[in-house]
Amino acid sequence: MTAFISTIITTGAYFSSILILTDKAMIQGLSEEEIEEIGAFSLFVGVDFVKIGASMIIMSTIGAVIDLSISISSPMHEIDFHNPSNSRKELFRSGLSIGRDILGTSTNTLFFSFFGGYMALLIWFKDLSYSIGEIVNSKVFSSEMIIIGSTGIGVALAIQVTSWITAYYLVKKRSV
Repeated sequence: MTAFISTIITTGAYFSSILILTDKAMIQGLSEEEIEEIGAFSLFVGVDFVKIGASMIIMSTIGAVIDLSISISSPMHEIDFHNPSNSRKELFRSGLSIGRDILGTSTNTLFFSFFGGYMALLIWFKDLSYSIGEIVNSKVFSSEMIIIGSTGIGVALAIQVTSWITAYYLVKKRSV
């Protein structure tokens, strides 16, 4: 329950900044690399690409935040079960410690999922002799980096939120 509440709060708190970031970064829509493949189709699809870009970031963030929240709240329940005399502050610190360890693995997962998902595109960039500047400035690369960065920030925020909510809930549950 605490993981669910943490996910809702983290995503809700982060929602407006994702919308603003997606709009200001102008990563919505189709990139140069994708235009060639769909050139025969009408591009007037009547869809707001800003909202689609924001939805992609939110879905990526929710997946990572849910995983992290469950991975923090479950051990915190176990710590509280075996050491019921821990204060809220001690439980919170335990949650932060668990979260720091998980953050390292989450970062690796995000990094390798990017390279796995875009391996063909990176090979294409190499075959087309794109410079590093052209790769970094391409819409596809930039949007993926923004998704990874946003997800990382969301996960870092979720560590704090999950640790606090779970510590609060566990101490409150003891007093009832």
